[in-house]
Amino acid sequence: MADGNVGNAGDEVTRNLPILEAIKDLKTGFSNRQDGVLAAIAGMRKEVGECMERVNNAELRISGTEDTIIHLQAKVQSLESKNKVMEDKVIDLEARSRSSNLRLVNMPEKAEGDDACLFLEKWIPEALDIPSLNSKLTLVRAHRIGQRSDPNAPPRTLIMTFLNDRDKMTVLKAVRAKKQLLYKDRPVRFYPDLAAGIHKKQKEFDAVRQKLRTRGIGYGMLLPAKLLVTHKDKTQTFENPADVEAFIRRIEEEMPGRTGL
Repeated sequence: MADGNVGNAGDEVTRNLPILEAIKDLKTGFSNRQDGVLAAIAGMRKEVGECMERVNNAELRISGTEDTIIHLQAKVQSLESKNKVMEDKVIDLEARSRSSNLRLVNMPEKAEGDDACLFLEKWIPEALDIPSLNSKLTLVRAHRIGQRSDPNAPPRTLIMTFLNDRDKMTVLKAVRAKKQLLYKDRPVRFYPDLAAGIHKKQKEFDAVRQKLRTRGIGYGMLLPAKLLVTHKDKTQTFENPADVEAFIRRIEEEMPGRTGL
């Protein structure tokens, strides 16, 4: 009976041997695959670590670059501010150097003869009907601007410097009061002698001045380049056209029915 049991057990082992071999093979396969997966994971971890290190380095460089950009932007803004101050000072100095000057446009060539100062000192009081300046007006210097290369070109501008700034203002006031100024039936015009920078700044107000004119709002230019606006007995000074645009919009809101900007 015991021998029979042993025989049966041996037979069962024999029958299960392929299964055991298959299980062993599966374990070996799983082990090999697991080793491969673990190796792949280790490789990926290494690559991810290297990638993270590169990302961190890149972030540090970007952060440093951003800090540099912020510093440079602040420096540029500071330099722009200083440059604006210097530019304004230069324009102001040039305006002061020209404050006693006037320009005379369209005066025929050679009308002044050999002595432009003497000619203008006599002609200006007579043409503008300013008896108070007779035998009193004194010019420091007067001359034409530029060279005349084409005889058919318009007359060169005459520029003059007054000894007394009060006399210059008297002349300007008389010019504004006179509708037309003639020299031998030829229209001539006086203008302040403005520096190029001031003239450019004043030209920036041309569009808003036109809008003020169409709305019947009084205005005037203050040297070097400020717009003086009077509305409802209130006077305001503007240093840039954008502020004037905003002022006009406020007026339009107060007066419905008027044409907007």
